[in-house]
Amino acid sequence: MKGLIKKGKYFGLGFLLYFSYSAASQNPMPKRAYWHLAGTISSGVKVKMNLVKVNDSVYADCILSSMGNSASPLQNEQNNPCDFCGKIDARGNIILHRFGSEFPVFRGQMNGDGKIRGDFEEETGKDKPGFELDELNEAGSVQFNVFSLFKSVPLTGKSKRPNGSISMVFLSPLESRDAMISDSLRKSMAAFFNSSAYRGSDPDSILAGNYLTFRRDYVSNNQDLYRQYPDSPIMNWELLKYMHLICNEKYWLSFYILDYAYTGGAHGLETREYQTIDLKTGKIISLDDILIEGKKQVLTTLLTARLRSANHIPVSQKLTEAGFFVDEIKPNDNFYLIPEGLGFFYNHYDIAPYASGPTEIFLNMGEIRELLKPGVLRF
Repeated sequence: MKGLIKKGKYFGLGFLLYFSYSAASQNPMPKRAYWHLAGTISSGVKVKMNLVKVNDSVYADCILSSMGNSASPLQNEQNNPCDFCGKIDARGNIILHRFGSEFPVFRGQMNGDGKIRGDFEEETGKDKPGFELDELNEAGSVQFNVFSLFKSVPLTGKSKRPNGSISMVFLSPLESRDAMISDSLRKSMAAFFNSSAYRGSDPDSILAGNYLTFRRDYVSNNQDLYRQYPDSPIMNWELLKYMHLICNEKYWLSFYILDYAYTGGAHGLETREYQTIDLKTGKIISLDDILIEGKKQVLTTLLTARLRSANHIPVSQKLTEAGFFVDEIKPNDNFYLIPEGLGFFYNHYDIAPYASGPTEIFLNMGEIRELLKPGVLRF
């Protein structure tokens, strides 16, 4: 498998809104938590998972890669990150399935020893190999606290509708042995998530500031409209903002903010904004920091070829003739770095119309290794 490109779409991210939490257990699960996990599926697949829990909901970013000659359970998505969501109860019973799809699915139980054991089901009727994941606390990775906020903003005091709803999940790094790097990391992640006038790094203040900004914009933009069209559905705004970790090892941290906003009109808009940080220095990494000088055109050639291959566009046809805005796919700053390779994400309207959806292009490490500066190759 040389790489992957996929088309994204909005998958209805309201799965994290206002879930109840049951504590009816001798060893109840924490209300909010992050786990860095790794293990195997008995069919011969390695699993790396960054799992986030809020109340009784969970979401995870996983990398599934084959061992030896075994087939990947995601035949067209080997090695690149893929996202899951699901539920977990107070006893640790957990189910995780792909966003927007019933399968594949992890079904199992999280025990007090930081392990998850269960069955992996690729699709109905197929064998269900077992899996086991262990929590990792290795050098070169970071532990996180999870903070969340879910609120509703009624536009008037007369009824619950129309209203605006906001849901946010933010991960803040714990202290490490190097206080300066911890502080730099905390500030960078806070600034990346924050969309308010608040300029500190306190997680609760960040969430509160974002909420106040949303509430102010929602009310100010809809008061006059409500007087004219009190029953209009376009006044039911929604903001969903979640932090996802995809790489937390070998002193590299890659993460993204998944942001969905509906502020009236025909549809909402989902975006993903990525950032990579060197955990040895606390520095935010640009593409120039990891790419050998003069190699961007080589990377452009690889990205364009992958796009053509995935969309079955012949070399004789221009990309603009196939509905794209450009005829070659240049690397952008919206990238992630993982041991398995380098991925680039193009949001709606970046390279194609809204109807085409966002585009993700992933290149395996074997394809881009010679393009990277020697210091990058800690993997």
